Amino acid sequence: MSVQTQHLLLLSIAYLVLFGICEYLYHVRHWQTENTRKVAHAGSGLLALSFPFIFQDYRYVVLICALFLVILVITKYTGLLRSIHAVARVTYGSSMFPIVVSICFWFYSQDQDLIKFYLPILVMALADPAACLFGRQFPMKKLYKKKSLGGSLAFFATALFLGLLCFSIFQTGASLDKWLYKCVLLALCTTLAEAFSQKGSDNLTIPLSALGVLAWV
Repeated sequence: MSVQTQHLLLLSIAYLVLFGICEYLYHVRHWQTENTRKVAHAGSGLLALSFPFIFQDYRYVVLICALFLVILVITKYTGLLRSIHAVARVTYGSSMFPIVVSICFWFYSQDQDLIKFYLPILVMALADPAACLFGRQFPMKKLYKKKSLGGSLAFFATALFLGLLCFSIFQTGASLDKWLYKCVLLALCTTLAEAFSQKGSDNLTIPLSALGVLAWV
């Protein structure tokens, strides 16, 4: 068994453990599904950060993403994994998550620029839950559909912080003015993507917006 195959198996176990924790929180601790979804969302994104260091072959990333896409689709239509699927609203966010991870990894693999993988995934994994949690506590004002000013401000602040953090680590040779401009633009574009996306499509639009800023600005 190759080293990358071993890593694939270990990561698969880690994701299954994460799903198991969410099921425990839902069934035993009686957490609301919206909260267990955020745990799964953030945990999945943080686990994905290990991909560039353990997978040299892009096909392994596609394989693990495809595997969990199949699991998520099957459990959705069989009534399993209720900690993720038991929501009244129509959402395809969980299914889009593994798809966009593989897309971001492909962009990273073209030139081995870690920021092209880390920043889109981090913004998706952390800024989105921050917007949800802060928006519930401090809605301030309703904006579009169910989005709130409080949630959007929390998303923008989190995305801006993550941008500044990633640029300070991965783009140390770039001029300060250039990466500050990129960070603000990235935070704005991803905040708008989150605000206007519906039915969980923000799991796709947020990372793609971040990639667009990183690639073309």
